[in-house]
Amino acid sequence: MRSSIHQDVKDLRGQLILKSDSDVLEWSKKHLFSNEHQKKKTKFKEASFFVEDCESVFVLEPYKRVLENWTPSFREWLGEIWAPSVFFEELRLLRSLDVYSYQHTLTVAVVGARLLEIWITAAPTVKKSFMALSFHRLGKTRWASGLMQKSQNLDESERQCILEQPLISFVLNAHYWGDANHLCAKVALQQQEDRLGKGYPLKVKTNSLVLDVLRMLDRFDAMISSRPFRYQKLSPRAALDVINQDAEDGKIEADVLRAFTDLLRNERSKDYKKLKLGKIGRPE
Repeated sequence: MRSSIHQDVKDLRGQLILKSDSDVLEWSKKHLFSNEHQKKKTKFKEASFFVEDCESVFVLEPYKRVLENWTPSFREWLGEIWAPSVFFEELRLLRSLDVYSYQHTLTVAVVGARLLEIWITAAPTVKKSFMALSFHRLGKTRWASGLMQKSQNLDESERQCILEQPLISFVLNAHYWGDANHLCAKVALQQQEDRLGKGYPLKVKTNSLVLDVLRMLDRFDAMISSRPFRYQKLSPRAALDVINQDAEDGKIEADVLRAFTDLLRNERSKDYKKLKLGKIGRPE
């Protein structure tokens, strides 16, 4: 388990949040958080660039089949949910640095919300989860210039930077929300963990529908997308075969994959077993 970072973490204004070589979990327990960033709020539906970019997911292959007839108006679906305005500034920064990572994040968020509604009937819970999926990778904007597009082998410091991304994303979410226990912060921290405790950076065993959906879609979309370090992307069928092994190994809940596969095939949703939202949070 590793919860220390090896670089300073600053907000968009250049304010130091956490010094390098600090333990993130200890910081989250002792830090006095403020509501400074919540003084300026933005409703999701009023962030035009964000809404338009999310709507573009509805026409992407193979997701258009998954999202078909889901909601007549995505802007209306967003309703009144809001976030500190700085989050949308962070997303603009991610889009300017790496269009792929930005679009990938929105794809996971939109398709993830669609899947979560299969099991979760409370709309506010789904929308809070959508919010967390939208903001879970802010830490990528703190990578060194060029790292996101690098096609050559990574050196040790670059690999370390990638492994620390969830920790930095957690710090940013906790800082902007003024709450280390906020769902956005928790999802950011455990985004790369799994049910077997074989993920990173903390190697904790997760028990969360939201994290299962995130892990599955993150893997699937990455495998079917062109990347600088990959010679050839996989077909959706081949990607599903890889993720099916994850489900068989117990890394994710198998019914999450079954539901996604049925939607991809335009098959009627079956009566999947009732899955609980599960617990998302820091290890004690």
